[in-house]
Amino acid sequence: MLTSKNNVVVETWNTTSTQTQTQTPHRPSLIHPTFYWSYNCEVLFHGWPGSSRSMYALALIFVFSLAFLAEWFTRCSDAAASIKPEADKVAKVAFRTAMYAVKSGFSYLVILAVVSFNGGVFISAILGHAFGFVVFRGRAFRKVGRVDG
Repeated sequence: MLTSKNNVVVETWNTTSTQTQTQTPHRPSLIHPTFYWSYNCEVLFHGWPGSSRSMYALALIFVFSLAFLAEWFTRCSDAAASIKPEADKVAKVAFRTAMYAVKSGFSYLVILAVVSFNGGVFISAILGHAFGFVVFRGRAFRKVGRVDG
Protein backbone atom coordinates (compact mmCIF):
# COMPACT_ATOMS: atom_id res chain seq x y z
CA MET A 1 0.00 0.00 0.00
CA LEU A 2 1.37 3.40 -1.01
CA THR A 3 0.36 6.54 0.88
CA SER A 4 0.57 10.23 0.19
CA LYS A 5 -0.53 13.27 2.18
CA ASN A 6 -4.21 13.31 1.11
CA ASN A 7 -4.81 10.04 -0.69
CA VAL A 8 -4.34 6.40 0.12
CA VAL A 9 -3.47 4.37 -2.95
CA VAL A 10 -4.37 0.72 -2.77
CA GLU A 11 -2.90 -1.64 -5.30
CA THR A 12 -5.23 -4.53 -5.96
CA TRP A 13 -4.64 -7.72 -7.83
CA ASN A 14 -7.05 -7.74 -10.72
CA THR A 15 -7.05 -10.18 -13.59
CA THR A 16 -8.90 -7.85 -15.98
CA SER A 17 -7.08 -4.56 -15.46
CA THR A 18 -3.75 -3.19 -14.26
CA GLN A 19 -5.12 0.06 -12.80
CA THR A 20 -4.79 1.06 -9.16
CA GLN A 21 -7.68 2.31 -7.06
CA THR A 22 -7.53 5.56 -5.11
CA GLN A 23 -9.43 5.98 -1.84
CA THR A 24 -9.82 9.38 -0.20
CA PRO A 25 -10.81 9.38 3.47
CA HIS A 26 -13.84 11.65 4.00
CA ARG A 27 -13.82 12.12 7.76
CA PRO A 28 -12.73 10.23 10.84
CA SER A 29 -14.92 7.26 11.74
CA LEU A 30 -17.28 7.63 14.71
CA ILE A 31 -17.93 3.90 14.97
CA HIS A 32 -16.85 2.43 18.29
CA PRO A 33 -16.29 -1.29 18.84
CA THR A 34 -17.83 -1.07 22.34
CA PHE A 35 -20.35 1.06 24.19
CA TYR A 36 -18.99 4.36 25.45
CA TRP A 37 -20.32 6.88 27.97
CA SER A 38 -20.14 10.43 26.68
CA TYR A 39 -22.54 13.20 25.80
CA ASN A 40 -20.39 14.05 22.77
CA CYS A 41 -21.86 11.71 20.15
CA GLU A 42 -23.95 11.51 16.98
CA VAL A 43 -27.43 10.02 17.12
CA LEU A 44 -29.45 9.48 13.92
CA PHE A 45 -28.26 12.65 12.13
CA HIS A 46 -24.83 14.07 11.31
CA GLY A 47 -23.82 16.59 13.97
CA TRP A 48 -26.79 15.91 16.27
CA PRO A 49 -26.79 16.27 19.27
CA GLY A 50 -23.24 17.60 19.02
CA SER A 51 -21.28 18.41 22.16
CA SER A 52 -24.07 20.10 24.13
CA ARG A 53 -25.34 18.34 27.24
CA SER A 54 -28.82 19.78 26.85
CA MET A 55 -29.06 18.51 23.26
CA TYR A 56 -27.79 15.12 24.44
CA ALA A 57 -30.58 15.05 27.03
CA LEU A 58 -33.06 15.94 24.27
CA ALA A 59 -31.67 13.09 22.14
CA LEU A 60 -32.17 10.64 25.02
CA ILE A 61 -35.76 11.85 25.48
CA PHE A 62 -36.32 11.53 21.73
CA VAL A 63 -35.03 7.93 21.64
CA PHE A 64 -37.10 7.07 24.75
CA SER A 65 -40.18 8.53 23.05
CA LEU A 66 -39.54 6.61 19.82
CA ALA A 67 -39.29 3.31 21.73
CA PHE A 68 -42.34 4.15 23.85
CA LEU A 69 -44.41 5.01 20.77
CA ALA A 70 -43.23 1.84 18.99
CA GLU A 71 -44.86 -0.13 21.81
CA TRP A 72 -48.01 1.98 21.49
CA PHE A 73 -48.21 1.28 17.76
CA THR A 74 -47.76 -2.42 18.51
CA ARG A 75 -50.76 -2.23 20.85
CA CYS A 76 -52.78 -0.30 18.26
CA SER A 77 -52.06 -2.87 15.57
CA ASP A 78 -53.05 -5.63 18.03
CA ALA A 79 -56.28 -3.76 18.80
CA ALA A 80 -56.96 -3.29 15.08
CA ALA A 81 -57.29 -7.07 14.80
CA SER A 82 -60.45 -6.87 16.91
CA ILE A 83 -62.25 -4.40 14.63
CA LYS A 84 -65.86 -5.38 14.02
CA PRO A 85 -66.11 -8.39 11.72
CA GLU A 86 -68.68 -6.66 9.51
CA ALA A 87 -66.23 -3.83 8.72
CA ASP A 88 -64.88 -3.53 5.18
CA LYS A 89 -62.08 -6.09 4.86
CA VAL A 90 -59.99 -3.94 2.52
CA ALA A 91 -60.14 -0.96 4.90
CA LYS A 92 -59.33 -3.24 7.84
CA VAL A 93 -56.26 -4.69 6.09
CA ALA A 94 -55.14 -1.22 4.93
CA PHE A 95 -55.41 0.17 8.46
CA ARG A 96 -53.49 -2.73 10.00
CA THR A 97 -50.82 -2.46 7.29
CA ALA A 98 -50.41 1.27 7.88
CA MET A 99 -50.10 0.75 11.64
CA TYR A 100 -47.52 -1.98 11.09
CA ALA A 101 -45.51 0.21 8.71
CA VAL A 102 -45.41 3.11 11.16
CA LYS A 103 -44.45 0.80 14.03
CA SER A 104 -41.68 -0.70 11.92
CA GLY A 105 -40.39 2.76 11.02
CA PHE A 106 -40.24 3.79 14.69
CA SER A 107 -38.53 0.53 15.61
CA TYR A 108 -35.90 0.95 12.89
CA LEU A 109 -35.20 4.51 14.06
CA VAL A 110 -34.60 3.14 17.57
CA ILE A 111 -32.23 0.52 16.14
CA LEU A 112 -30.32 3.18 14.20
CA ALA A 113 -30.01 5.29 17.35
CA VAL A 114 -28.65 2.35 19.35
CA VAL A 115 -26.07 1.69 16.63
CA SER A 116 -24.38 4.92 17.78
CA PHE A 117 -22.97 2.65 20.56
CA ASN A 118 -23.64 5.31 23.19
CA GLY A 119 -24.53 3.73 26.53
CA GLY A 120 -27.05 6.42 27.42
CA VAL A 121 -28.90 6.00 24.13
CA PHE A 122 -28.99 2.23 24.64
CA ILE A 123 -30.44 2.54 28.16
CA SER A 124 -32.92 5.17 26.96
CA ALA A 125 -34.18 2.81 24.23
CA ILE A 126 -34.51 -0.12 26.64
CA LEU A 127 -36.39 1.99 29.19
CA GLY A 128 -38.69 3.36 26.48
CA HIS A 129 -39.60 -0.14 25.32
CA ALA A 130 -40.02 -1.36 28.92
CA PHE A 131 -42.29 1.51 30.02
CA GLY A 132 -44.24 1.27 26.77
CA PHE A 133 -44.79 -2.43 27.34
CA VAL A 134 -45.95 -1.88 30.92
CA VAL A 135 -48.34 0.93 29.97
CA PHE A 136 -49.76 -0.43 26.73
CA ARG A 137 -49.42 -4.20 26.86
CA GLY A 138 -48.71 -5.13 30.47
CA ARG A 139 -51.26 -7.11 32.43
CA ALA A 140 -51.13 -4.73 35.38
CA PHE A 141 -53.48 -2.30 33.60
CA ARG A 142 -55.79 -4.90 32.04
CA LYS A 143 -59.02 -6.51 33.01
CA VAL A 144 -58.59 -9.82 34.77
CA GLY A 145 -59.22 -12.85 32.59
CA ARG A 146 -57.91 -11.41 29.32
CA VAL A 147 -54.70 -13.01 28.16
CA ASP A 148 -52.37 -11.38 25.63
CA GLY A 149 -48.78 -10.20 25.61
